[in-house]
Amino acid sequence: MDHHLTRISKRISFTLRHHPDKIGINLDQYGRVDLNSFIRHFNQHYGTPISEPLIRKIMRQSDKQRYAIEGGTIRALYGHSIPVKPLTPPKTPPEVLYHGTTHAAARLIVDEGLKKMDRDFVHLSANRRMAVQVGKRRDPKPVIFQVEAQKAAKDGILFYPTESGVWLVDAMPATYLKIIQQ
Repeated sequence: MDHHLTRISKRISFTLRHHPDKIGINLDQYGRVDLNSFIRHFNQHYGTPISEPLIRKIMRQSDKQRYAIEGGTIRALYGHSIPVKPLTPPKTPPEVLYHGTTHAAARLIVDEGLKKMDRDFVHLSANRRMAVQVGKRRDPKPVIFQVEAQKAAKDGILFYPTESGVWLVDAMPATYLKIIQQ
């Protein structure tokens, strides 16, 4: 995806995940907003002409899958710092999931587990490659944790899948985590 589309994609994602109020929109309890209203408010605020075809083009070209158009609405798929409910009911996760992070954060995670910090959920990756990609956002050689997801689910932790291969949990105690790459 070219630089211009990437910049628009990040701006859309930022707005839907963190600051819908910045452009004067309100999300429903699941993080959705009417697509036409979103486009109108986005264009008025940023002066950037976006349209539904442009958003769909970004969605096709992006490997990040940051948001989705569902019927006449749009929503960020994950990464909210504002309270939203998951669209999907909890599901049984695969046997293992992964989490990529910085070396500094890993030292805390080993003792305290994964916490949602300033997000609505902890994000777990469906595969190691995704976890490495996520971890590299903040550390060129990230630490990768393997998560005993099915064991955690049997012990009562709820897992919410997203369309992009990210699994959401409220927290993940350290007992289910093992460093597999440093």
